[in-house]
Amino acid sequence: MPDLRELSRRLRRFYLRRRRLISATLAACAAMAAVHVLAPAPPHTVSMVVAAHDLAGGAVIQPADVRSVEADPDLVPGGAARSTDRVLGEVVAGPMRSGEALTDRRLVGSALIAGYGSDLVATPVRLQDEDVVSLLRVGDRIDVYAADGDPTSSARQVVSDAAVVMLPAQGEAMGRDGALLVLAVTPDAAARLAQAGATEQLSVTLRG
Repeated sequence: MPDLRELSRRLRRFYLRRRRLISATLAACAAMAAVHVLAPAPPHTVSMVVAAHDLAGGAVIQPADVRSVEADPDLVPGGAARSTDRVLGEVVAGPMRSGEALTDRRLVGSALIAGYGSDLVATPVRLQDEDVVSLLRVGDRIDVYAADGDPTSSARQVVSDAAVVMLPAQGEAMGRDGALLVLAVTPDAAARLAQAGATEQLSVTLRG
């Protein structure tokens, strides 16, 4: 067995023969360590759900309508959905642009009518008269009437004193099936509006 002196001589000869390779390897390791220490940490992001394309008011959200993106937490609006599963089957309260965040205020639901009363629900209503819709503002109180198209019969009142909580975006008031707005009404009134809207044309009058 070689003694310590002989082992030391062998290690010295090994180092001298390979000192360039060893020095280069150590330098490379030192450079990699420095890059790792100095490199900035990846930015912290959170998931946010946005519209995958332009969405019309009243649309029922399908998987192809939304996508998840990563965003700076400071840029995520309050009430933003974090999972696409959360918004599937929900109804869009008003027109949305591609890339716009889906928040609780952009969907027909309780958040849209916060402050109007705990006994009310948000319900979409589609009107045919573009001129009437252009006169309305969020917060207006309206009466809703239904007509069956028979000129000999009078329109009947379906709902009275309903609050307007959402209107079409400017320039997008009318679509093929009319203009969509969202009202805050009682559950019974929402059922009457749904039934009347399925078979009759709806119109409104603005309260003073």
